[in-house]
Amino acid sequence: MVRKKTYQSLLVAIFLIIVSGIIIFRNLPVKNKVLFYYTYIDCDSLKCESAKFLLENLQYHFSLNYIVSNNDDWEQWRKETDTIIKGLLKNYPYDAIPNDTIKSIREHRNSLLEIKTMSVMETAGTIMYDKNFITTEFLVQHIDNAFKVWRTGKFAKGLSFEEFKEYILPYTSLRSYGFINHGKRLNDIFAEILTLDSVENITECVKRYNRTISNIRNLNGKNRHTTPAGIYGMYVHGVHDCTDIAVNGCNILRACGVPIVVENVIGYRDLTGKHFHCSVYEKECNQWRPFNPESSLPGNFSFEKPKCLNIYRHLFSAQKDAPVFIKNTEEPVPAEFENPCIKDVTSDYVKTYSISLPRDTATNNKLAYLATFNAQSGLKVVTWGISDTLSNTVKYENVLPDVLYMPVFYTRYGYKSFSYPFYLKIQEGEATITPIAEIDNDTATTNLCLTRKYPRKESMKRVAEGLVGGQFLGSNKNNFSEADVLYTINDAPQPLLAEYKFKTIGKYRFYRFSAPENNPRANISHLEWVSSKSYGYDNVEPVSRVHRLSPNETNTMSNDSDLVKLLDKNRNRMTWAKEYDGNMQTAPGGYRNITLSLEEPQIVTAVRFAPLNADNGIKRGNVYELLYWDNGWKHCKTKIADYEYIQFDNVPKNKLYWLKNLTEGKEEMPFTMVNGEQRFIYDEI
Repeated sequence: MVRKKTYQSLLVAIFLIIVSGIIIFRNLPVKNKVLFYYTYIDCDSLKCESAKFLLENLQYHFSLNYIVSNNDDWEQWRKETDTIIKGLLKNYPYDAIPNDTIKSIREHRNSLLEIKTMSVMETAGTIMYDKNFITTEFLVQHIDNAFKVWRTGKFAKGLSFEEFKEYILPYTSLRSYGFINHGKRLNDIFAEILTLDSVENITECVKRYNRTISNIRNLNGKNRHTTPAGIYGMYVHGVHDCTDIAVNGCNILRACGVPIVVENVIGYRDLTGKHFHCSVYEKECNQWRPFNPESSLPGNFSFEKPKCLNIYRHLFSAQKDAPVFIKNTEEPVPAEFENPCIKDVTSDYVKTYSISLPRDTATNNKLAYLATFNAQSGLKVVTWGISDTLSNTVKYENVLPDVLYMPVFYTRYGYKSFSYPFYLKIQEGEATITPIAEIDNDTATTNLCLTRKYPRKESMKRVAEGLVGGQFLGSNKNNFSEADVLYTINDAPQPLLAEYKFKTIGKYRFYRFSAPENNPRANISHLEWVSSKSYGYDNVEPVSRVHRLSPNETNTMSNDSDLVKLLDKNRNRMTWAKEYDGNMQTAPGGYRNITLSLEEPQIVTAVRFAPLNADNGIKRGNVYELLYWDNGWKHCKTKIADYEYIQFDNVPKNKLYWLKNLTEGKEEMPFTMVNGEQRFIYDEI
């Protein structure tokens, strides 16, 4: 009897301990719950260390987008898509599902969706700090999935624990992105569709992911929502920017056992904007191999064309050499470098150099930056250096050659220049800091006559060269079986509207531009068939004035009052066709010929045309601001252009200038003046 009572008492005690443990466990903070779980329930020391890694770094992460309510019909729609894809993959290889089959299914699904209206996905774009909404259940499911793919997956099981923590374990690949899903959910959705363990290498993994996402979107067609919708948004065609593509690709492939990171190019030397991409590390070749997960394969990615500036890897753990940890206590940090989890990895891909610059400005800042020109803001910081007050220098570690840098400090009031603009020139392996030869501190003034805000692109030069050999023909047969050559293009046309007089004049019902056989592309962006008003034709409009690039050309401007342009018998076509729409950046380059069809034979004496171009010349009627560099961009003058050139009188001489179009356009580049002509900072200096 005593033994029975003792046993009952023991059971009661155990029961009370369990109940008390459950009550205590429920009231523990998330951090303690997760660590408790991997210490006393799923006793796994590595999982416990992984939990500590995630929990210690939660403080550095936040999310900007999240789904407020997960509508059942959207989830059901996603599941139906997955079921269809899985069914197709039983009958076809992932890269050979017939387009007709996908089209037929899409049309059927669209008709069903028209009957059943999909509810609007409720999302929010406010900031939520991860430490406030990540739950114990979320972390446990995520960690367990990460360990499953690490220990059993073909491409992850060779990773060290340190590599695993950064390239497989994190639940997010980009601080602030949002729409977070734990790895188990992503694995449950995509592992069976992708079946990555059946492929030979990581390149094939990416290829399969690329094709699978394309198949899913082709099944569902165009975007049916107007707001971001996380994983549901990637199931349809629509606007998917490089951030969406990189983050979704990284998170899904990680959840399926592919070690991968998100990186971004902070900017481009010649262009505005930045770019996000993914990268994988392949031990066989000891290289990081970048790619866009929906459009390229590892290694098929260039940082040289267009020339990229510094490249930053986004990690989950805080990087103690990031600017936010190096700076002095009260020192502000530019927005580009406020992320504590970034690492400059430029040297993994291209050759970088270390340099030191003298600092001649009194400041308490620990950090200094190298900025490049940016057409939107004037300056964009791209890398940082550490200031040494003892030697009064700043040392930079990741500097690129042939980039114009402006050294600056960052203060509460903005950027403060502390040295002259320079290039890093490489000669025989030696790096030399080279200032711009054409600028000085002269206080004299000068007059400027400017024709461009951005240099001609090499690609656009090649387009113009491709028109050489093209001919303008006249015929009275619509198939041009009998035709006269009226004019042949012998020299590459400049990117402006110019007149070309026909060498043969006759009456024809059909006129045609025919591109050369070796380059059968009608890359003409503006075309007018010129005739004389004296002929009394009805199908006419006034001609457009040819472009003028200097006061001398303006003084000799011809009188266009006697000229008209002929209109096609299909008047409507003259309003939308790319060669007639007035847009210098569009042309019917997919075709070889441009044909003018008339009701009856008429005389054309000349053509006025411009080759396809980026439209970065001066545009009549646009407002331009001239700035110059003097320890920062200084306003000089503002003026409206009357022609395809613009003049500024009595401006500071021998400076680095910036011509800013205040009316339209995005591409601009600083320049100096050499012998009265613009010399832009990259292509021509």
